[in-house]
Amino acid sequence: MRCAAAFLSFGIVAAPLAAQDSVSVRVVPDSVTCGECSLQVTAIVEIGDRDGPGILGEQAHVARADDGDYYAFSFMQMGRLLRFSPEGEFQEAIGRTGEGPGEYITPALLRGTADSLTILDTQGFRLTTIRGGEVATWTVPFVAGTWAFLPGGRHVFNGMSFEPDRAGYPLHVYDLADRRVTHSFGGEGDRVDQGPGRRQPQRRLVAAAADGNVWAAHGNRYRIDKWSPDGDRIARIDRDAPWFRPWEEWPGLDYEVRPEPAIVGVRDWGDGILMVVVRVPDANWRPIEPTLVPLPDHETVEPMQEHELYDTVIEILDTRSGTVLGRTQVDVRVDRLIGQDGFYSYAEHSEMGEAKYIVWSVDLSG
Repeated sequence: MRCAAAFLSFGIVAAPLAAQDSVSVRVVPDSVTCGECSLQVTAIVEIGDRDGPGILGEQAHVARADDGDYYAFSFMQMGRLLRFSPEGEFQEAIGRTGEGPGEYITPALLRGTADSLTILDTQGFRLTTIRGGEVATWTVPFVAGTWAFLPGGRHVFNGMSFEPDRAGYPLHVYDLADRRVTHSFGGEGDRVDQGPGRRQPQRRLVAAAADGNVWAAHGNRYRIDKWSPDGDRIARIDRDAPWFRPWEEWPGLDYEVRPEPAIVGVRDWGDGILMVVVRVPDANWRPIEPTLVPLPDHETVEPMQEHELYDTVIEILDTRSGTVLGRTQVDVRVDRLIGQDGFYSYAEHSEMGEAKYIVWSVDLSG
């Protein structure tokens, strides 16, 4: 079963945008302009073994390292980060549960290679570096939701800061060498209310831009902002999509009420080309009967049932001309993006429910 996360509730109002609010807004219409272009979505590897040390559970976080290896965590692993080869073969388990150096609660790979890793403990609020066998661990002053690597050893995080002067800003640039936040920005007067169903106004899906800047997409509306790492907004893209209208609160249980679309992530392909991945209601969505026994604070829908509720829309935007080059909708529920050109989704080895994760690549031709 999927455990519902516990949230803190705050009532801080973010500072409004300053002079950069005068930056022009590019509205992208819904029509696809490239008649010769087509999108191919291809399954390239499966992560997670049916049994043995490489087994994964539900709600795993999967990331691809710079050398092509995959790193995955699920609660079944009790603080251990599993490494898989580019072909999906289990290699090793890293760390253990705990709060000391080399110990984790929920480890996620930020970036690196097998002998040089940077790991974020999302619930322990700590960063760990492993360099040639040497382990260093320290706390960070924020709860991170999404993140991206920037030039010069910096990362940008979307999350809630514990520092009073940074509260209310959804984006935080963190210098790994200095171990501190250098800039916080992106607030637009939204109320920071982190209670259940009210996280979307501050949620951003971040990605590194090819020119060293930051893309930050809103989860609850088809809006993508481009920021400098110093906090100046450079551009804004608003998609005029009839199938994706802005919303403020989640309408209810997705197996009872038709869910809203939500951006899962964006990736910059260079030359002004942006891949946008959106989780949408299944083309044949209808209410379904949960199969699990209801328990307080737990979901009652099994992971494979969620594939009956959601599809994935992938669009390729030309941000320079303000057009949609390609679009496709696939009958898969996207979990997260992975690498520069893909995403992954939950699957099972058999009817016994052994979890695995399928990594998909996206390619634009024409």
